[in-house]
Amino acid sequence: MNPFEKSKWIWPVAEAKCDEYAEFLCEVDFFGRGAELYISSDSNYTVYVNGSLAAFGQYADFPYMKVYDKIDLSRYMRQGKNVIAFRVWYYGIDTASTYYPGSAGLIYSLYFDGVLSAYSSELAPSRLSPTFVPHKSKSITGQLGLTFEYDSKRLDAWMLGEPDGDYPFGPSCEVNVSPKMRERTCLPTRFGEAYKGREVSGNGIEPVSKCGKIFDLGREAVGFICLKLRTESESPITVAFGEHLADGHVRRKVGGRDFSFTYHPTAGEINYFMNGFRRFGCRYIELISDEPLSDVEVSLRSVVYPVTRLEYPENLTVIEEKIYDACVYTLECCMHEHYEDCPWREQALYTMDSRNQMLAGYYAFGETLFPKANLELIADDDRPDGLLSICYPIKRNMAIPSFSLHFITECEEYLRYSGDEEFIRRIYPKIKKTLDVFLGKLDTVGLIPPFSGVDMWNFYEWEDGLEGYLGAERKKLETYEYDLALNTLLSIAISRMIGINDRLRLDSSDLIEKKAALNRAIYSHFYKKEKGLFETRRGTAHYSRLANSLCILAGVPSAEECRTIAESLIKDNTLVDASLSMRTFFYDALLAVDKSYSSFVLSDIERVYTPMLKTGNNTVWETELGQSDFSNAGSLCHGWSSIPIYYYNILK
Repeated sequence: MNPFEKSKWIWPVAEAKCDEYAEFLCEVDFFGRGAELYISSDSNYTVYVNGSLAAFGQYADFPYMKVYDKIDLSRYMRQGKNVIAFRVWYYGIDTASTYYPGSAGLIYSLYFDGVLSAYSSELAPSRLSPTFVPHKSKSITGQLGLTFEYDSKRLDAWMLGEPDGDYPFGPSCEVNVSPKMRERTCLPTRFGEAYKGREVSGNGIEPVSKCGKIFDLGREAVGFICLKLRTESESPITVAFGEHLADGHVRRKVGGRDFSFTYHPTAGEINYFMNGFRRFGCRYIELISDEPLSDVEVSLRSVVYPVTRLEYPENLTVIEEKIYDACVYTLECCMHEHYEDCPWREQALYTMDSRNQMLAGYYAFGETLFPKANLELIADDDRPDGLLSICYPIKRNMAIPSFSLHFITECEEYLRYSGDEEFIRRIYPKIKKTLDVFLGKLDTVGLIPPFSGVDMWNFYEWEDGLEGYLGAERKKLETYEYDLALNTLLSIAISRMIGINDRLRLDSSDLIEKKAALNRAIYSHFYKKEKGLFETRRGTAHYSRLANSLCILAGVPSAEECRTIAESLIKDNTLVDASLSMRTFFYDALLAVDKSYSSFVLSDIERVYTPMLKTGNNTVWETELGQSDFSNAGSLCHGWSSIPIYYYNILK
């Protein structure tokens, strides 16, 4: 069934502009029992039935493969006349991590008891929104995308079918697009708890502005900020959000980022506001105002992906339970349309980050539908050189080559935990194409060199010598021929591909030979016998925990050499350390050498994560430096650091 057989993509004007809001009305008579809405948009939608918010949240997708939602509206409908109102926010601007620009548009079909009763066409009344200030195109961050500005004085009763005469509706324009479409694979997000802010101004914390106020939600949370306030002035209010009060107020501006939106109040009355488009990840909210505010209430209505937590692993200590809880809650904060690296700064899907998150999620929630949706979205990426883009969905021409190899790992693990051969067969051409890019770069030495070009970031992790070049620095030519980390990750990816082939009953003889040859070349080029370790790059005297851990996991050294390396990984403090995101490879390498390292892994997790909890945080951090890292932009809620969930389950 094609639910949009009669529907058309529509917009209020023939030429849409970036950062534009559209409103549509659909008035229907309903005398049935069931009402189902099929809907998709570019870029984001909210749906109201008789004035009540009934649905929100376009799935992050590509303009050539649009995802639609099937929504049950039955509980919102009443017998007789109903007004269904749609508001769509068109971004239109390419972001670094979260959005691939398409054509502005809305498409919908409404079925009553299985019968098509209304659908989008030129006859649908529409207008550009009078309340959202359009075309500002101001970003919160380059990764997260646009902020917004809202003018409450222009609000009318349009959601009830009673628009103000100054802001009339007219016929819609057809948008000339015809993308492929598929239904959302995972469940839609929904509302969770509402967290009420406690005012902390006057408790040694001073707001930036004379009449401003600061509120503490009591914990990190992700969702829609809700305001209630009165003011006798129409002066705009800046609403800032953040994870820290390290500067005595909410850290609004960090580098070129601006974590805020603007609200224009209506003077002399109570203002109520919630925007169902932009999710915020924060603990603190600050109202920046030059005029007095009264009757102020600030809260955050959390938006969550519906999962059920499994019971704790057995025999956890008190501190381990606290670490486990923080990791699971962090994982939940980073799950919406797809896994997100962090809810405050980026909300981006990376293959490396999501691999850690999926592995933890299998044990925290015991479900595989959400990981499947992530892998499906990644597989939709159409980068012409065969590598995967840095994030999904984006148009930006940038890749981290090593992250393409992590995609093969997360596909093999998904197959192992789900048993879903049908899905892996469906995306198998993408998996194989990704691996073939790397195999095609093997040279006469038997290794692959770093990828060249300003769109390539040869990144492995946030530690010295492994972070690659950023921005303009990426134009520099590396002065070395080969990266140990890239070649060992390729060897591991080949093993993962062999595992996929074995499960799908496909031949892997050629891959087995290629892996053996690659491992011999790695050993010959990088191993320093006198040191008993592998050099990160030949001739640099640079040794890292990550790269040597990857050597063990790739099966490059002998069993005796593995034992020597494992001891060095623990005891040699001259090694460049493994960051939070990559400690999983460090731990896996130790456990691959000898299960007796279990006690070290558990104690090391406690050593690394306990300081985070002592700060009063209920989530785990991006790096051990916390908020001070990355020039005061360190995330305090980062999904890749939730990996202790996995180790507590397999080791306790």
